[in-house]
Amino acid sequence: MSITTLNTITLKNMTALDTSKYTVWVAGFIQQPDVYLYLNTDGNFTSDAGNYININNGLTVNVPDVTNLGNNRLVFLVTENTTTPPALSPTVGYTAYPFNAAPGVCPPGPYDIFEFGPNAQYDVSAVDSFGLNLSFTVSNDNLVYGAVPAISRPEIGEAFASFTGSDPLGSAFTQLLYTSPTGTGYPDSIMGQFSAIVSPKDWLAINPGANGLNGYWADTISAFFTQGNQLNLYLNAATVGNYSGTSDGTKYVLTGPGGITVNIPAIDFAGNQGFMQAVRGINPGENQNEYDAFNQIEAAIFQAISRGVLLDGVVAKGGSISESYTSTAWTNIENWYTNHKNAYNQNPSVYDAYAKFFHCARNHGGIIMGLNSAQTLGMAYGFSLDENPNVGSWSAGNNIPSKTNYSVGSGQDVILTIGRWFQAL
Repeated sequence: MSITTLNTITLKNMTALDTSKYTVWVAGFIQQPDVYLYLNTDGNFTSDAGNYININNGLTVNVPDVTNLGNNRLVFLVTENTTTPPALSPTVGYTAYPFNAAPGVCPPGPYDIFEFGPNAQYDVSAVDSFGLNLSFTVSNDNLVYGAVPAISRPEIGEAFASFTGSDPLGSAFTQLLYTSPTGTGYPDSIMGQFSAIVSPKDWLAINPGANGLNGYWADTISAFFTQGNQLNLYLNAATVGNYSGTSDGTKYVLTGPGGITVNIPAIDFAGNQGFMQAVRGINPGENQNEYDAFNQIEAAIFQAISRGVLLDGVVAKGGSISESYTSTAWTNIENWYTNHKNAYNQNPSVYDAYAKFFHCARNHGGIIMGLNSAQTLGMAYGFSLDENPNVGSWSAGNNIPSKTNYSVGSGQDVILTIGRWFQAL
């Protein structure tokens, strides 16, 4: 039985790299309930295992109208012509580029990921580090998601260096602009550029003692979990409703709709874990609603830490806290990524300057990332959970990452661009 094409993704290689020396590659897969479909050289997905495809001259990808489980992606990679990429595994991912270290497969050159799927949201990029300047547009949608195509990789690097040099909290993040090889022969040097910008999470995984980043939010987390502190938030995902409770000094115990109880332990955010959401499996005796609410509340805390508004949503022991006080504070865009005096103890707020750069930085007389529909924040690369808030009332127009706020479906064709490698002469 033939598979109907739902929509197309036109891949455009705009790197202007010398194709006699370098190759832009793509590999992709769609996860169905019982089998993976793989991208093949004709642009179709079949059950035949797919290798990397040379897209120096572009490619039209036909998205099939099939059931999928959400684990779908196109992976883009740039190498020297003497390098052939290993086959892409849907179950064993790449390591944090440009580090030649386990776990996973070490990519030979710079790479980036585009998440997509039949009747799903589209997102660039699913990886944390900035590897390739990808962007995409959708028919009948005037937004540019991801990196502005006219901005080259060197310009993005220069903008990051300029930003970290001037931002109040940027100095600790300067080290994330990685421009040197990490070992003999690794990774491939493409026009003398080794990587672009490494995420703090990936950097700390390789360099756990990184000066300026290790324990970056230690004081914030300590204050957040002070005994007697109160939270009152509206969760708009999982088990939707209002959650309130206090900290005993080691954890928050929050009560939600229908008497649901959620424990949020301080240990989940200790050390460097503020740069990632702490995720655990379901506990014995914990029902699915409780587990889902736990995951979403920890995600909300992770987001609030990253944006520097965590302590705006806390009321100390003995004070009066109103309904939705916490979620209202965490969704106040005016305070995002600023070192304002927080509402809890009036100390300057700390935020993730790496995330701030991709969400807010402007340089070269223009915008490095396309702006969202509200024209408030950049359509930045999605940092897993650093997306639209899962608490409070939220307008989709203010969504942060380069993710559509709708599912791309029948006839909604997409143009995906691998952007310029170097500045125009």
